[in-house]
Amino acid sequence: MDRVLGAYGYGIALFSLPALQDFLKTEKIRSKKLLNKLQNDKELYLRTQEQGILLPIVQIDAGGYIVKLNGYDEPFDEEWALKLAYVGFNIDIQDSLCISDLEPLNFYNPEKLDAYENASRTMDGKTYYNSFKYDVPSGKYLISVKGYARKSATGHSSSSKHPEYGFLFSLTKVEAFDGFKNPRESELYEFNIAWLTRSREAVIEWFSEEDGGLKNPPAEGEYHAVIKLEDESLCHLHIEFDPANHSYCRVCIPWKNTLDHLLDSGQEHILYDETRKKGKSQLQKVGRLIMK
Repeated sequence: MDRVLGAYGYGIALFSLPALQDFLKTEKIRSKKLLNKLQNDKELYLRTQEQGILLPIVQIDAGGYIVKLNGYDEPFDEEWALKLAYVGFNIDIQDSLCISDLEPLNFYNPEKLDAYENASRTMDGKTYYNSFKYDVPSGKYLISVKGYARKSATGHSSSSKHPEYGFLFSLTKVEAFDGFKNPRESELYEFNIAWLTRSREAVIEWFSEEDGGLKNPPAEGEYHAVIKLEDESLCHLHIEFDPANHSYCRVCIPWKNTLDHLLDSGQEHILYDETRKKGKSQLQKVGRLIMK
C-alpha cells in the first residue's frame, strides 16, 4: 500500500531525528520555531546542508504526496510520468530516516518529535499521515530525488485521498561528504511537481518600445500577463523565466484548467501587460507568446 504524506505546510523534510537533535545541541539552538530560524540564518542553514542534517523540499503545492524510499517501497509504475530528477544531496542517518511534512520544524518539540514519526490525524473522516519512519543503517549518504505525476494529472489538484504526485528517494552510502548542494537554490532546483505538470514551455518574442512594447521587459523571476480569448475576455497567465535565457519560460493558466488547451504546442498568442488606473483595466501589447 502506498504511503501518502499530507504535506499541507507547502513542504517536505527528510531528516534523521538523532542527527538533528545532536546538531541542535552542538549549535545550542533552543528555538521552537526551527524552520523560521533556518530561514533567517543562512549560515546555520548551509551548515545543515554541509553536514547532511536535513533535506528540505519547499515551495511545493499543498496536498497529498506518495513518498517512496528506493529498496523499501515498490517503484512508481507505468501510470506515472517522471517530472524531475536531482542527485547528490547530503543526509546523515543515525538508525532511521524520517520523511515528514514541515510541521515539526515549525513547532519543534524534541519531547514530541519521537511520537510524531509515523503519526497521523483524522479530519472529515480521512486519515492524513504527517510522517513516515524508515529503519536505515547509520552512515553518511547521498540522496537523490525523483518527482512523478500521474499521466492523467492536470497539475491543478492533489489530495491525500487522491494523490496526483509522488517523490522517490534513493540513498547511496559514502565514506564522507565532499561538498554539498543547496536544494533551495531556485535557479537550479524546481521541486514543485504540480507546477511542472500544469505549466508548459514557451518562448516570448518581445515587441520593441518603438512598436508599443515595454521599455524594460521582465528579465527574471515571475511575471503575470494576459491573453485575449475569442470573446475578447481575458485569460490570466503565470509566467516564470528560464534563469539562463529570459526569452524562454514556463507558462500556466491559474485555476481554470478548462483553458489549458490554449497552451498546447504550436499555439501563439499576443501577450498583454495589464494595469489598472482609476478602477479600469488598461492593456498594452508587449510581445508574442509561442508555445513550444
